[in-house]
Order: sequence, then C-alpha cells, then structure tokens
Amino acid sequence: MRQGRAVAIAAVALVGLTGCADRPNDLDTYYDDPTTSAPPERATPSAVAAPVPPPPPPMNQTAAAVAAATLTDADVAAEGVRPAGMPVRTTGCLAAVPPGETPPGYRNPSWVYPSGSSLTQQVTGYPRRSAADVLRELRCAGNPLVVPIPPGAEAVRAWCADGTCTVLLARGEVLSGLQVTASTAARAADAAKRLAPIVAAKLPTRPSPR
Repeated sequence: MRQGRAVAIAAVALVGLTGCADRPNDLDTYYDDPTTSAPPERATPSAVAAPVPPPPPPMNQTAAAVAAATLTDADVAAEGVRPAGMPVRTTGCLAAVPPGETPPGYRNPSWVYPSGSSLTQQVTGYPRRSAADVLRELRCAGNPLVVPIPPGAEAVRAWCADGTCTVLLARGEVLSGLQVTASTAARAADAAKRLAPIVAAKLPTRPSPR
C-alpha cells in the first residue's frame, strides 16, 4: 500500500517537471528583451554654405560729386605747398557754411606753404537744394573780395578778414570753399584769386536740384 502511494507521488512529480520544462522561465523572460533594436542612426549634417556678404552700397550722386570736387595734392602742386598732415579746424566763412544733408557732408583737405601760410578747402553737398542758393544766403564777417566767376562755377563770393581770405564757389549741389591764411591779407587774396579757377574746374556738371 505504501509502495503504491510512493509510486503515484513520483509520477505526479515527474509530470510537474515535464510541464515546467515546456514553459519559458519567468526570470529569463523578464530580464531578456527578445527583440533587439538597432541604435538610431544619426542624421549626417548637410553642408551649410557660408552666407555671401551683400555688395557695398553704391556711392550716391551727392557723395560722388563732393569727392570729385575735392582738390588733390597734384591740383595745388604749383603753389609749392605740402599736406598739413592733420585736419585743420575751419574758421571764418568756412565754419559758417551750413552742413551738408547727406554723408560724407564735406571734405576739408589742408596744405601748408613753406612760409607757414595755410591753405584749406571745404566741400559740401546739398542733394535737395541748389548750392548757389546756399551761397546767396551766407553771411560772413570781413571785407568782400571781388573775384570774377571762373568757368565751371555758377556763383562765387569771397571775403577777407585778419590775413585770411575765403572764396566760395557753387555749382549744382556742391559748394566748394577755399581759405588762405597768410602774413598779410593782400598775399592771402592773391592766392585765393589764383586758385579759384582750379577749384571751379573741379565742380560737378550735374544740374542744380530744384
């Protein structure tokens, strides 16, 4: 009797083991992911072209006219002058000239005579009005200096005060002023009259703004 019960228990145990062998192990199933996913591919960055800088803006007509009317060292070489090397502070009539309406506004190169006298130019552009009108409205201290209108200018006015003479010439939108400071007013006046035609020849031929 006891022997038969032992055989039965052994048979049940064998069946249980067989059943467990057919099922997947729960621990293995929990820790091992049956599906293996490949790591995501990184997108290759596409080549980015460097931005092309915009072209520089063209010089406007007023600025070009001002630049063209500015004297160079070659223009005044006959005077025997040398560049001043640093900007000279404008005084008298040149300081009274109204500022231009657009950059560069004005240019004022300066030179020095061997005697120590100085020569300064100031060029100003007025894109929305006539430079001749600006010149007519200008008031300067000193004695008026008579200077004939040289070819290339529409209007001219000049003054002398304390050894400094200034001649102002207008054409179109450009007002060009030349100032000479010498030991005497007579020497300054002679140099201003002598240089007036050179200044006028560089004035622009563009018609006056209306």
